[in-house]
Amino acid sequence: MKLLWLTDLHLDRTDEKQRTSFCKKLCGNSADAVVITGDISDARHLPGHLRELGQACSPRPVYFVLGNHDFYGSSFDDVDQSVASVCKDQANLRHLGQGEIIRLGAHDALVGHRGWADGRAGWGSRSPVWNPDHSSINDFRSLSRRTLWRRVEELGKASGKYLREVLPYALRCYEHVWLATHVPPFTAAASFNGKLCGGHHLPHYTNLSAGCAINGISKYFPKSRTTILCGHTHSPAAVKVGGNIEVLVGRVSPGSPDIQRIFSLN
Repeated sequence: MKLLWLTDLHLDRTDEKQRTSFCKKLCGNSADAVVITGDISDARHLPGHLRELGQACSPRPVYFVLGNHDFYGSSFDDVDQSVASVCKDQANLRHLGQGEIIRLGAHDALVGHRGWADGRAGWGSRSPVWNPDHSSINDFRSLSRRTLWRRVEELGKASGKYLREVLPYALRCYEHVWLATHVPPFTAAASFNGKLCGGHHLPHYTNLSAGCAINGISKYFPKSRTTILCGHTHSPAAVKVGGNIEVLVGRVSPGSPDIQRIFSLN
C-alpha cells in the first residue's frame, strides 16, 4: 500500500499549463491512495480544482481536508456545501471529518479533520500580527476583535472534540494511525519563514486544542503510533512528540504544486 501526500497546492495561483503538468504527474505515479492536507485552492475555484484532482487520480481514492485558504472569498457553510456536491459527483473524492476511519491496510488507518489555528498558543489574542483570514472569509469580516478570537478558538476546540471521539477507536484497532489536518497541532512543528514561530505568530500557526487532544489520547495507547500530516506554515518540519507521535509539515512554494512524499505502508 502506497499513500501519496499533498499539501498547500494553492492551485488558484497556477495557470492551466501548470495544473495540466501536475495532474499528469499524479496520474503517472504508482500510489494506491492520495491524501491532501488543505489549502487546495480558494472558494471560487475549489470545486473545479477538486474535480481536476479527482479525475487525475481516478479510480484511486483522494482523501482531503480543507485549509483556511479554501474558504477565501466565501463562507464556511457555502464552501462545505459546494464540496459536498463535488464529492457526490466525483466518487473517488472523500472529504475527511465526517466520523470515518479509513482502513489503509492490516495495520494502518487514516482519520482527518480540517483543524484551525485556534489563537491559544503564544501571545494568544494579544498578538499584533494581522491574519488575512479575518478579512478574506465572510464569517469573520463583521466580527469585533474579541468575538473573532473567540470564534477561532471555537473552531480549534471543534477539531479537538472531533479527535477525542474518533482517534481512541482508531488507535485501539490499528497499530499506526495517519492523521490528516491542516494546521500543526504542536508549537514545535510550527515555523515561519524557516524559523520556529515566536509568540506573536504562534496563535495563527498552531492548533493547540487538537494537540492537547492528540497528546492526551496517545498516552493511553503506547503501542500504537500516530503520524500527523499537515501544512499551513509552508515550512517543513519533522517532529517527535512523546514516544509515539510524529508530526510532518510539508515544504511548499505557493503556485508550484508538487508531491510531498509517497509512504509505503507495511
